[in-house]
Amino acid sequence: MAQPFLALLLLITSVIVKESCFVSAISIEKFLTLTLSEKIALDKFRERVQPMLKESYMTNDAFLIRFLRAQHFEIDGAEKMLRETFKWRKENAIDNMRQENWSDIASDFHTTIDTYDRTGQPVGVIDIYDWDIRRAVLQGKGQRLLRFVINLVENITTQMYERQELGMNVTQVVVLGNADGFNLIQHACPLCLPLWIQFVQIIESYYPHVLDELIVIDAPATIQVLLEAVRPFLSRSNREAIKVFGPNRSRWMEYLDRKMSKEERRPPYGGTKPPVKY
Repeated sequence: MAQPFLALLLLITSVIVKESCFVSAISIEKFLTLTLSEKIALDKFRERVQPMLKESYMTNDAFLIRFLRAQHFEIDGAEKMLRETFKWRKENAIDNMRQENWSDIASDFHTTIDTYDRTGQPVGVIDIYDWDIRRAVLQGKGQRLLRFVINLVENITTQMYERQELGMNVTQVVVLGNADGFNLIQHACPLCLPLWIQFVQIIESYYPHVLDELIVIDAPATIQVLLEAVRPFLSRSNREAIKVFGPNRSRWMEYLDRKMSKEERRPPYGGTKPPVKY
């Protein structure tokens, strides 16, 4: 791990985090719009996997389309991916995560999931600078932290499914992070990078096409070390979902104003939503 990490460090001197460095993610309308052949594939896929769909949200088009899109509408591949997802969820007791006691770790890794963008998509907000990943790993809590983050994914995707059940046209989620204070020792050390990569692999394998956008503001150039480390493990859709902004406040404020109202954002993100008392 040391040599790849050192190689990534060399990128810092030549890489500047540029606003809008990735294109926007797929729109809700485009996500749900299918060609005739894709609609036929969806119908066949639904019929084939129907016995496995134990929860009501799983029968929604949006849920099934995510697996089909991940496999380019190849039904056998989508079925295999869905079966592997259900197997992983059972083996890791994912459905019971929200009832677990997270008091041992939640206070050190602040996150809120009470924000929504202008289309109604839930937004998970992470103060990246506040996350001391290296300390967690050194304390032997690396896998515990990973499970905690998966629990956050479960929380926000559950909100997405609940909104679908209410008839809202919500198909994906948004993640918003403040990277002011991001540093290589605390966030992207050689011991930290495997944890990031493992998380990305879980998202790619078991939560396909769930991410609309990952928006990072106040990002220093060093964050490119982390981005380059995980990039090979990202699907095209997730690479295109990443939106990184540097410390130019006017640039990211303009973008966030279009994406979500000020009332839905807290002061560090240019909004008026009351701060959280952790």
